[in-house]
Amino acid sequence: MNFFHHQDVARRNTRLLGILFTLAVVLLVSLVAVLVSYFLGGIQYQETDAYTQTGADWYLAWDVIIASAGVALSAIGFAVLYKWMVLRPGGKVVAEQLGGRRLSPDSSDPLERKVLNVVEEMAIAANMPVPPVYLLDQEPAINAFAAGYSPRDAVIGITRGCAEKLSRAQLQGVIAHEIAHILNGDMRLNIRIIAILNGILFISHAGYLLLRFGALGGRRSDGKNAALPLLGLGLLILGGIGVLFGNVIKAAVSRQREYLADASAAQFTREPEALAGALQQIGVAQKRGSGSKVESPNADEASHLFFSQAVGKFMSVMATHPPLGDRIKRLMPQWDGNYQANAEARPDILAKESDQKATSQAFVERLTAMAVAFDLPEDVVADARDPEHAKALVLTLLLSEDEATRTQQLALLNERVSDVLYDDVVAHIDSIKAQPMEQQLPMTELLMPALKMMDSRSADRFLQTMQAVIDVDAKVSLYEWCLYQVVWRYLKGEHARNELNVRGYKRRRQHDAKLTLSVLAHYGHQEDQASAKAFRQGADLFAADLDSYPADMLNFSDLSDSLTRIDQWQALEKERLVNAWVACAQADGTINPVEQKLLFTLCACIGEPLPELPAIQSPQAPA
Repeated sequence: MNFFHHQDVARRNTRLLGILFTLAVVLLVSLVAVLVSYFLGGIQYQETDAYTQTGADWYLAWDVIIASAGVALSAIGFAVLYKWMVLRPGGKVVAEQLGGRRLSPDSSDPLERKVLNVVEEMAIAANMPVPPVYLLDQEPAINAFAAGYSPRDAVIGITRGCAEKLSRAQLQGVIAHEIAHILNGDMRLNIRIIAILNGILFISHAGYLLLRFGALGGRRSDGKNAALPLLGLGLLILGGIGVLFGNVIKAAVSRQREYLADASAAQFTREPEALAGALQQIGVAQKRGSGSKVESPNADEASHLFFSQAVGKFMSVMATHPPLGDRIKRLMPQWDGNYQANAEARPDILAKESDQKATSQAFVERLTAMAVAFDLPEDVVADARDPEHAKALVLTLLLSEDEATRTQQLALLNERVSDVLYDDVVAHIDSIKAQPMEQQLPMTELLMPALKMMDSRSADRFLQTMQAVIDVDAKVSLYEWCLYQVVWRYLKGEHARNELNVRGYKRRRQHDAKLTLSVLAHYGHQEDQASAKAFRQGADLFAADLDSYPADMLNFSDLSDSLTRIDQWQALEKERLVNAWVACAQADGTINPVEQKLLFTLCACIGEPLPELPAIQSPQAPA
């Protein structure tokens, strides 16, 4: 699956969407300006003097018309900006507005455990940190969604009906579909659609308020405000037309992205029958009255986020999702058109699957090959899901291999953290440090949902503690920098604003590519000649005339800034650079643990999944 290509398509769709919505807004503003100007006297039909000229003419007061257009455009812009600001914290806001309840990563409820395990498995297999999961308790229909701007702030939402009525394999297919949306870059596009439609809808709201206010005012003032209800009615009609065309545009874009996510999920799990089975259960449920319809009052504005049609539709052109039959046929060409219900559809039976492993052997092999973190001891995996234990595990991962330095780090922790957290760190030292270096860093993929349970202030204090532990020996190792960068950027994605404007990323493109390749070449190879060869191989694939930076010019602060800028690159540019990183690491025919952890971190910092890598070489280059 070339997720970079799909992200590029999503970006181009965003541009097309912007053009279409711009045209719709311009037309809407023009009509509103004409309507408002007419009621304010800016447009009048005047009869001419019969003694000087016959006929009639229109009088246009352009200052009134332009002012009316400016007010209308400002109102729409304000509504879009307001919605954008509301949604800037990321996917969790959307999930909460839809009535979702965030599941604790260490939940022991059988049904919740099944959902959490499936999301965990699919995320780890996709080489991305596990996203938080929200359960829509009051929704009996079968549906799910992904929301956010990037993998760093993404969340997965599941309706209770989806969790109860689907088998484990079917639920895997649904979650794979949503993770495909995350990796295909659809989420940013989806949130922008919500914000723009809110601006268009604002005209209808304004018309409704004027209609009510004018009606009440007219009764109190003996009809002096009789024009207000007419103006309000006109704005209500124009706003409704704008929303209609906006929803048509939204539906057209969404339907194509759903086909793509279905195909990606089928390729991802290697089990298209499971995803088709989930769609068939929606068809079965529709005959019983529930289907995939979501009852939340906010479901309409977020309808394009869901796995299946979340709101009723009046016509096919308004449907945000393709017909169920068409989607199933693409996954199962041999399908006979009959919706087959699951043999055992009782929640108590399906919930017992929570501890079962994936049914697809191909998926098991893929998971084993890609998710080294699943080789951890069961008690460590269980602790990674607990919010308090997860903090202890991160601090344990930071402890130095040098005994003297580790003693100083533990002394610092004894002063800064609670006794319970300190004892937890000490208790995990043996089990964590016994793991190979290449397995320690990917543990963060499992830890993310639990770490994201911290509030903003606690997260800031925790990051300060991490930095203090790193600074004990007055130097930063590559491993320490990698671990801190991954945790810092994902906690920032949870608590900081998204869609930030990073300046200079185009102008410094060559520098950033050169710096990242130089770091990979230098840290991944002990000899200068091997380092130079690795850099050249990566630079050639990136198709740029680059020269490596000398080792004394490399520093982690500059590297962090470069990755922040690279995160703003277009998808296909990122693909070229990621391929160049892999080529640089593979220049000597193998990828050692140092290169592996650098590749993991670099990809995580720019919000992209780590490509499949060959077996890691046992000897380790110095970190």
